[in-house]
Amino acid sequence: MIRLLIITDTNIGGDGGTEQHLKMLVGRMDPSRYKIDVLQLGEIVLLKQGNIGGVRVWHMPTRRLLSLHGIGRMYRLFKFIRANGHECILSFFESSDILAILLSRITGVRCILSSRRDTGFRYSRKLRLAYRYIDRCFDQVIAPSSAVYNSLVEEGTPPEKITLVHNGVDVARFSCADGQRLREQLGITDAYLLLGIVARLSKEKDHQTLLRAVYQLNQAGRKVVLVVVGQGELQDRLAEQVSRLELEGSVHFFGVRDDIPQILAGIDIFVLSSTTEGMSNAILEAMASAKPVVATRVGGNPELVGEGETGYLVPAGNDMAMAEAIGKLADDPAMRLRMGSAGQQRVEQLYSVDVMVRKYDLAIQQGLGLSG
Repeated sequence: MIRLLIITDTNIGGDGGTEQHLKMLVGRMDPSRYKIDVLQLGEIVLLKQGNIGGVRVWHMPTRRLLSLHGIGRMYRLFKFIRANGHECILSFFESSDILAILLSRITGVRCILSSRRDTGFRYSRKLRLAYRYIDRCFDQVIAPSSAVYNSLVEEGTPPEKITLVHNGVDVARFSCADGQRLREQLGITDAYLLLGIVARLSKEKDHQTLLRAVYQLNQAGRKVVLVVVGQGELQDRLAEQVSRLELEGSVHFFGVRDDIPQILAGIDIFVLSSTTEGMSNAILEAMASAKPVVATRVGGNPELVGEGETGYLVPAGNDMAMAEAIGKLADDPAMRLRMGSAGQQRVEQLYSVDVMVRKYDLAIQQGLGLSG
C-alpha cells in the first residue's frame, strides 16, 4: 500500500479545470494500492474535512509560509506526515511545490512530484528564477501538454525530470448527455447557431475577443447566441461590454453550473478565446461531447484541436479570425457533425482518464523505485 499525500493551493472538486482534474485523478486511483490524503491550502474550500470516496480530505490554510503562522502550520504538517507515514507527495501550484520540498527534507518522504498545470504565465521574475532550483528538487515534474513541457525546458528544468501526462476526460459522462432542454431554456429555435464557452471569467480567457466576434456575426446577419459558463472577477466588465455592443439577447451568463455535460450537448460549437492554456479540460470535454471547436492557437490547444479535422485554430485576440472560423462551421452543419465525431474519437483514443491515471501511477512507482 502506497501512502500518497496530495497538496494543492486551491481545493478539490471546485469548478476550475485543475480542481476537476484532481478530483477525477484521486477518484480513479486504485484504492487497493493507494491510501490517499488531499491537503488543501487555500482559504476557501468546498469540503474542509471528510472523505471523497476512499480519499481523505483535509483543510490547512498556510497563508504566508515565512511567518509565525506559516512556521506553526509547517510543524503541524510535519506531525501530520509522520503520523500518516506518507511515502510520496504530489503537489499542485506554487505554495504546494515549495511546501512539498521543505516537508520532504524534514520528514524523509521518499518521492516528491509536481503537477504543473500551465506555462507559468502568472509567475513573477523572482518566482521564475526560484523555480530553476525548485524543479531540480523534484523526482519528476508532470506536464499536461507539450507546450508546458517546452516552457519548463526553456526555464531551465532538466528534460529528464519532466514527464508528459495529458489530461484525461470521462468520455461516457459527456457522450450520453441530453442537450435538448438548453434551447428550450433559452427560448430559441434551431434557426439559431448556439455557441458555448466554459471558462473562468478572467483576463487570460479573453472573453472580450469572443464577444466582439459574436457582435460581428450578428452584424453580418447571422442568428448567433452565446452561452457563457463560469464566474470570475471580470463578470461586471463583461456584462458592460455586452450592453455596449447591444448583445443582451445574444449572450447569456450562466455562472457556475453542475450540468456541464447537458450544456455541451446542447450547443453547436464550442469556443475558447484564451491567450494562454496548459492543457484545456474544457476543450477535451467539448470534444468528448462530439462538438467542433474554435480555439486560439496558444499553449496546448494545437495538440487537441486538429486544424480542419476537429475544428479551427485562430490567433489569440483576433475577433475577425474567430468570427470567420465560426462562420465556416455555421454554414456547414454536416461539417460540424463530422468534426465533432472526429474530436470524440480523438479523445477516446488519446485522452481517456484511464490512460492519465496509469501514467501518474507509473511516475509515482518510478519515483519510489518500485518499477524500471
